[in-house]
Amino acid sequence: MTTRGEARAVSARPVRIGFARMGPHPIPNRLLADALARAVPGARVSVLDLEPLARANRAASLANAAFVAAEHGRNLARGLVRPWQAFFSTTYMFRWMSRHARDWALAHEFDWTIQIQSLFDARAPGIPHFVYTDHTHFNNLDYPDFDPRALRCPRWLALERALYRDARTVFTRSAHVSAALVDRYGCDPARVVCVGAGSNAHVPARPIERSRDGQDVLFVGVDWERKGGPELLAAFERVRRTHPRATLTIVGCSPPIYAPGVRVLGRVPVTEVHRHYEHADVFCLPTRHEPFGVAFVEALHHELPIVGTRIGAVPDLIEHGKNGFLVEVGDVDGLAAHLAQLLDDAALRRRMGATGGRRARENYTWSAVAQRIDERVRSVTRAGPPTLDVPLSRSKAS
Repeated sequence: MTTRGEARAVSARPVRIGFARMGPHPIPNRLLADALARAVPGARVSVLDLEPLARANRAASLANAAFVAAEHGRNLARGLVRPWQAFFSTTYMFRWMSRHARDWALAHEFDWTIQIQSLFDARAPGIPHFVYTDHTHFNNLDYPDFDPRALRCPRWLALERALYRDARTVFTRSAHVSAALVDRYGCDPARVVCVGAGSNAHVPARPIERSRDGQDVLFVGVDWERKGGPELLAAFERVRRTHPRATLTIVGCSPPIYAPGVRVLGRVPVTEVHRHYEHADVFCLPTRHEPFGVAFVEALHHELPIVGTRIGAVPDLIEHGKNGFLVEVGDVDGLAAHLAQLLDDAALRRRMGATGGRRARENYTWSAVAQRIDERVRSVTRAGPPTLDVPLSRSKAS
């Protein structure tokens, strides 16, 4: 028996898609909605932004205060959770936003709905619902700096688990999130599909010509500590002893660093970030905690060899020895050795960069992500057999 949404999906009129998100930020929240509108012929994509709706509702904010105190009070006092995170990750706020999303979906009679992340549940009766996420809450346990006391309460985790397990399909950005959904949340593997993500920054239309003797290492990240900045600085200082022309360019944050060869540029408009990828020779982001890492995708598109850490989604993006190098979190010696190796070898930089560029063009564009989502939705809403989660191809890009 087909649902109301499935019956509409096979009709001749334009497909109506409900896209629920916390807000227009971060940038992928906008880019995916736009990509879906282009990927689905004649689609009409309606967007619901729940974060501003919740902030503007005084009654909900007051009612939520008691839940913030009960569910996050100790961790707020310990500094393990930020106030805005606590506000939006209570069981009360989860249910409040879920109710508004459900009513919105029913009022618009969508053919199908999709949401980004898991701070609410936008499922509505009779309408096929999908989730796109770069992370799960239990994925935090994979990071060495995560304090298990910061895990949310069992009641909230039960709501997150129900969202994932009852969605028609959960689309993920990376293999480690797909694995967590199956292993830690009990999701059916046939309902978990890795579709990747695209670039936030401008993607170059043609290969970039770089100098053979280039010596610039680029770091792009808004959180210097979490992204492994101190380890990179320590490694770079070692590299400078044997490579006095080497430079380190820091984009996205402003750590108080005054060291030879280091340029701190701070926040840069997203429309200008691509210029720094174009001028760099090596990209290094030794992150300690990374749900996905769009900066890696941007570096791949700009055909930069990458040095990163073996954590989270990073191994999906970097194949050690092919388009870059992977080190363990905190491995300053490994960072310094691989940076020196790349700065010494222009041919290696060029070869690794070209390999990464092919991988990015084949797997990591928003149009490709939207196309994969559309193909899966079509097969599911037409009652086709579910397909297993297939990781993004590495062989094509290598």
